[in-house]
Formats: sequence, C-alpha cells, structure tokens
Amino acid sequence: MQKGVSNDRDKAAWRRLLSTNGIGVETARRLVRAMGSPAKVIGATREMLRKSTGLGWSRVDRIIAAIGQQDLEAEERWLASNGGVLLPFGDSMYPGRLVHLPDPPAMLRCMGDPSLLSSPCVAMVGTRRCTAMGLRQTGRFVQGFVEAGCVVVSGGARGIDAEAHRAALRFGGRTVAVLGGGLACPYPLEHEDMFNRITSSGGMVLSEVSVYQEPRPGLFPRRNRIISGLSMAVIIIEAPARSGAMITARIAVEEHGIDAMAVPGPADAWTSSGCHRAVQEGWAHLVTSPEDVLRLLEEDYSTRSLLGE
Repeated sequence: MQKGVSNDRDKAAWRRLLSTNGIGVETARRLVRAMGSPAKVIGATREMLRKSTGLGWSRVDRIIAAIGQQDLEAEERWLASNGGVLLPFGDSMYPGRLVHLPDPPAMLRCMGDPSLLSSPCVAMVGTRRCTAMGLRQTGRFVQGFVEAGCVVVSGGARGIDAEAHRAALRFGGRTVAVLGGGLACPYPLEHEDMFNRITSSGGMVLSEVSVYQEPRPGLFPRRNRIISGLSMAVIIIEAPARSGAMITARIAVEEHGIDAMAVPGPADAWTSSGCHRAVQEGWAHLVTSPEDVLRLLEEDYSTRSLLGE
C-alpha cells in the first residue's frame, strides 16, 4: 500500500485520488508526500495545495475541479451490482506485472477474479480486418496456450482480438479482455455477449477508465500498454506495418522488456506486412507454432515447464 495510506479514511481517499481523471500514480504520490496523507489532499483548499506542492495555480485548480467532479461511489455501486471490483495501485490484488511499468494504471476496474492477473499470460494481437488464415492461426496458437495453462490476453476488438478470446473459450481456457472504454459502455457493442461469456467462464474484462467512460480513439493506445504489461510475451498474428497491434508489440519490447513474436504470412499480404517487418528489423522472433512460443518463454521463465515435457 502507498506510504501514508494508514487507515480506512486514507484508503478511501487514496482510491478516490487514483480514480480521478488527470491524476495518475506519480501525481497522486506527489500530492500525498506534500500534504501528508490522501485524506488531507482531498480536503485541501487551493491555497493549501499551492503552498504544499509548489504547483501552479492553473494545475491546482484543475486538480481540485477533477476531484470534485469524480464520483467513485457511483462506480463502486455499479461494480458491486455487476460482480466487479476496483483495484487501486498499491492494492494487494493489483497485478505485480503492472507495478513497474513507466506509467502504471492508477486504477483498474475489473469484472472477474483478480487473481487471474497473476497467472502466466500471453497477449495475442492483430488486425481488425483479418483473413480466414489469420483466424485459423489464432485458434491454433490459442489452443496450444490453453493446453499449456496460459491465460490469453487481448483487447476485445473485432478481428484477431475477438477470435483470441473466443478460441480460449472454445478450448476451455481463460482469457482477459482489456477495454479502451468503460465497462458499462462495451465496445464494440456486438461483443457484449462475448464479454459476458468471458467473465462467466472464469475470465476477466477490465479497464483503467471510469466504468461510464465512452470509448474514444485516444484511449485505445493507452490500453495497449496494459495488454503487454500483463503478459510474458506478445504474439502478433496478422498486422499491417502501421497498426495498434504493432504499437502494442513495440511497447512490449521497448518499455516492458518482454518478447514480441510474429507469425509470418504470405510474402505479399498487407495484413502480415507488420509481422514481416518486425522480424526483418530484429525486434520480434519468428514463430510458426505455439510450441515455438512456449520454448522461447521457457528460456526466460524456466521455473516450470510450459510444454509439459
């Protein structure tokens, strides 16, 4: 738990801080260090915040306005009625893999069992405009991961993401969908049933934004860091050179220090151009089977055999 969060009042105030738009983990920590406790931050006047933090008046006013507009209680009621939970940074159930990210989520809104996030996870990413071959390859890889006991993580979008989730369900596995919008605003809407099946089958649907946040383009790149951050590796099935899937894979390698692995496609297929470029540039492993992935993972996670050999 964050230093300075010592009682129920401070714990409630810490959760409120972390769920406020525009206040991330580092800003919240700075405010608590300056004021002495989360409760004192919440109760501070603009003059007190200005004097204690040294922040400019405009920044102080934005923080106070954001705290005043935040309605954590409404979110908690929605989550409680839908079997969900809030996981603030510093909570004992907050996933350890996310703690050390350069910009960790301040708050996770989760539907499902939080302990799932501590399981061996593999991310599957790819284009929304996938081919029949891409769907087949996704199913083939997911089956291998499920049989090895891995949780499949993806972004809940159309195309490769959706097939990764559905394949995990078909093969009796567990999967995590990381959404760009709020849990009460499922997107795309036609995937609402799939999200319900994920949670009812022991999986999880989560988001870092308010449950009432409508999805918008700027939120999706940020959710990509959570997809890669939760995972031991990111597998690119089909992805053009300029795509969200490639952003996720790049984040995995450059910011999180985990492996990216790319599945090749036809040499002239635009849907696989990103996969081919990643391998050519040397920042992604070429893999043609789930066994390739699991062997590479065993080199880094050698405490147990993922292949069952």
